[in-house]
This record gives sequence, structure tokens and C-alpha cells, in this order.
Amino acid sequence: MEASNVFANQLLDTLPEPEIQEIQQRQQQMSQSLQKASASLAALNEFSALKWADLHPKFEAHTKLIRELQSDLDHVFRKIRVIKAKLNLPNIDPEDDDDEEEESRVSTLQHPSS
Repeated sequence: MEASNVFANQLLDTLPEPEIQEIQQRQQQMSQSLQKASASLAALNEFSALKWADLHPKFEAHTKLIRELQSDLDHVFRKIRVIKAKLNLPNIDPEDDDDEEEESRVSTLQHPSS
């Protein structure tokens, strides 16, 4: 006889039959619970794969659009800097919310006092 069979027989002899049946019931319940969890995870994985296949091209298109917008904005701001340099304007801070200073700069450029 193999050692595993000897051990199993000795274990069966030491445990009463109702305890063995309870252990088998618990094992069966755990097996069923794990099968349900596995089925749920398989369904979730399938659903996720379908959603990924549907949304991934949209995410790629949006990412491409954002990159293009960034490139366009960089180009626009470069052009603005060139125009400012040509006009020799002082740098206007984008966080400067003081409209009166900006209006006085514009009026000075339009109507020089000299």
C-alpha cells in the first residue's frame, strides 16, 4: 500500500462518519462557490473585452485629437510671440487680470502722447 492510502485510512478511522460527511459538504459548498465566482469573473472578462474593443479606438482618436490641438495651440502661441516681438510690446502676463493696465497699454499704442 502507498503511504497516502495508509494515511487516508488512518484518518478515516480516527474521524467519526458525521464529521467526514460535514467536511465533504463544506468542500462541495466551497467548490460550488468557487465555480460561481469563476463563472462571474469569466463573464466580467468577456464584458470587459467587448467594452475595450469598442472604446479603445475612440480613446485613440481622442488622444490623437488632443495632440493635434496641442500642436495647433503651440503654433498659435508661437505666432503671437513673434507678433509681440515685432511690435516690441512688453510681455503681457496671462494671469494678470488688471484690465485697466491692458487698456492703458492699448490706448498708449493707439494714441501716443508725443
